[in-house]
Amino acid sequence: MDEREALLQLSKEELVAIIVDLQQQLQELRDRLGRPPKTPTNSSTPPSQGRKAHRRQGRGGGKRGAQAGHAGKSRRKVEPDVVVDVRVEVCAQCGADVRQAPQRVVGSSQVVEIPPVRAVVIEARRYAAGCPRCGHQQSAPYPAGLEPARVFGPRLEALVHYLHMKHPLGYVRVHDLLRDLFGLEISLGALVNAVRRAAATFAQAAEAIRDTIRASDVIGSDETGARIDGRNAWLWVVQTPESAYYLVAPARAAPVLAQIMGGVVPLVWVSDLAGAQLKQRALYRQVCIPHQVRDLQYAIDAHRCVWAYRFQVLLLRAQRLGKRREQLPPHEYGRQVRAVEHACDALLAHLPRSHDSQTLHARFRKHRQHLFTFLYLPNVPSSNNASEQALRNSVIYRKVTGGFRSHWGATAYANTLSVIETARRRGQDILHTLMDLLSKPFDLSCSFSPAR
Repeated sequence: MDEREALLQLSKEELVAIIVDLQQQLQELRDRLGRPPKTPTNSSTPPSQGRKAHRRQGRGGGKRGAQAGHAGKSRRKVEPDVVVDVRVEVCAQCGADVRQAPQRVVGSSQVVEIPPVRAVVIEARRYAAGCPRCGHQQSAPYPAGLEPARVFGPRLEALVHYLHMKHPLGYVRVHDLLRDLFGLEISLGALVNAVRRAAATFAQAAEAIRDTIRASDVIGSDETGARIDGRNAWLWVVQTPESAYYLVAPARAAPVLAQIMGGVVPLVWVSDLAGAQLKQRALYRQVCIPHQVRDLQYAIDAHRCVWAYRFQVLLLRAQRLGKRREQLPPHEYGRQVRAVEHACDALLAHLPRSHDSQTLHARFRKHRQHLFTFLYLPNVPSSNNASEQALRNSVIYRKVTGGFRSHWGATAYANTLSVIETARRRGQDILHTLMDLLSKPFDLSCSFSPAR
């Protein structure tokens, strides 16, 4: 029996039900096709998935220097390391020798250059001596950084970590850079072993950073995907303005954050409303306002929703008010905060018509008390952008390398990245921070001691 004959066997009520169902599917398809696409500007779509427009080309052939109305800037001359004197030897007019004639400086030009860099082999020779008084045989210890178990010096090992994890380059590219720049032929296995040897040092440093974050009042968090030995995993970050701690975990669940925090309950937790982050205990919470602004923008684009537009304006107004906290008198600031709260309640008292706006309406009613925490506590940000920015380098690393081949490699990456990002946030030289940790026995008080 074909489809036509099967339909002829159905009753009138059954045929009407099929037609109504098809009409509903058709209407849903029309609605979906009529809506604008979700982009990074009107949703939480990652920037990498957005369409990139052609950059506008500037006019060529213009004059050099500053634009009209702008002060010009040029490189300032500094005290030179090397001076090259260029003296006149022969008169251009008659050909006479003028090398013995008095000459004066009439101009100078500075060029920054890098001298040729080649690796050196340092050999530590250990001596022993007998005490002339008691006859005890005493051997001199090897200096830090030149121990027998070490193959590469701390500066070279720090450079390997810096290139592989800060500027996400695979081991093959690190090998090529060391060969081309410094004339070093280091096998891929030796590079991997250098990272493996340093793993314990960076693990201790990461634990100290984690303890610093646990002692902080305001904490933000986020996560991104990772690949370990062909399987999906998650790279988590918890961060403060001065510290960042990373952890690779097989799940995107609340127990991961509970493991990181170790039972500590912070004053404020800043997040983008992911389920695992909402389950983390905190006295107060702050919703990421830019996330809500982008979601409201989609409701505006898709439905021209007035309610969504007004709520978006309110959130942007609250952000501007938070930035002006120190500029306004306390009574005026408090008055404007109360005005924001009243406006929010008035908007939530009305249910918008469109489905997307109704979803946001329900979300804002559920998290009403977490929308404007940043207006009351001065050190609370209105966004979770710092957590997203802390993961940006990790996303690039994943795309460049394709993921991790082993669990220990993923853990080593997370611990080293904790050190790198924390040093960056504290204004420390990243390469020297890595070298300091690799050149001496680790001391928890040296760089990352916990402090409020």
